[in-house]
Amino acid sequence: MAQTVRAAEMTSATPGDRGFEVVRAAVSRGVVESALRHIHLDLVRSGIPVDTLGRWLWSSHWFPHLKWDPAILALAGALPDALQEGELCDPQIILQPPDDCPDQELVAHVDREPEWAGERRFLRIVGVALSAAHRENGGLRVWPFDGTGPEALELAPGDAVVMHPRLPHASGLNREGGIRYAVYFRFLRPPG
Repeated sequence: MAQTVRAAEMTSATPGDRGFEVVRAAVSRGVVESALRHIHLDLVRSGIPVDTLGRWLWSSHWFPHLKWDPAILALAGALPDALQEGELCDPQIILQPPDDCPDQELVAHVDREPEWAGERRFLRIVGVALSAAHRENGGLRVWPFDGTGPEALELAPGDAVVMHPRLPHASGLNREGGIRYAVYFRFLRPPG
């Protein structure tokens, strides 16, 4: 079971002993709605050509041209101060549409620092749910450090998951009819 805290109860920017922690109501509903509106308005205004859609789907980086926009950065800015420490890397906007493939074994991965970071390592990874996330819609799965995983996390819009940078994780398969939305922020250790 995931350890959960309320944003007002945050005392540390370090995930728990299991390598992750769920922060309930980390981001207000208004900030979440603003980010979703921004993404949807871009879709209405610009559309998505099929070749672009395919690249985004397989790279797990949707709307890369929006990642530094104020509505997306407001999500990071709304997090508890302790979770904003470090240098923010490129935000990752994720949309997970329904999967149309047979059940398959999930393969966990660990995020890698960008080449430009040199020897600096991530301090933490923070995912903000823009829509409900759970096992049935492909919500995040983690492989806790205590060896009890994989564990499917349940998040409401505005909840955040704080992960140790070496925590194995993966998205599940979306077996529902809607799209799951999230934005991930990675913070690097400051230089020096």
